[in-house]
Amino acid sequence: MFDSIECAADEIGPMVRAPSDEAPPVALAHRVMAIAHLQGPAHVAVIGHRTLPCVLALLACGCSAVRSLRPDAPSPDCEPAELSWIVDLQDEEELAGALRAARGRAGHHGRVVLEGAGCEGWNALTGVRDHALAAGLDIVSYDHITRRVVLMPKHQHV
Repeated sequence: MFDSIECAADEIGPMVRAPSDEAPPVALAHRVMAIAHLQGPAHVAVIGHRTLPCVLALLACGCSAVRSLRPDAPSPDCEPAELSWIVDLQDEEELAGALRAARGRAGHHGRVVLEGAGCEGWNALTGVRDHALAAGLDIVSYDHITRRVVLMPKHQHV
């Protein structure tokens, strides 16, 4: 048995991170929450294939509800989330679906964080702008070192 959630996340498998972001899983989760301007017990949706280390790290950070979603499977609920963290996608089709799912959970004020480094073998960031706009999201920041993109729902101008 594991002594802590952080230890369990380390043993389960590699967490999505860029080469320059070699932090323990809980530290990485804290960074993602900080870049999304979240504190305390947030509702989070983790979208990707290998999400368990991310889920465990977010729970260790004190998130009150964390849900794991696969980008290629329908989700039976549309529970709102303050943060949708997109990790470990396989292709551009999954990126488009993950951004739509994240937008559906973001409501008017939620944040979406895309881990570009978690999309091995293809460049997820080349088409992110077009897919984000199609999903109703705007890019609000980009960290070129960690290849992490933060998005928010587009605001309708009246």
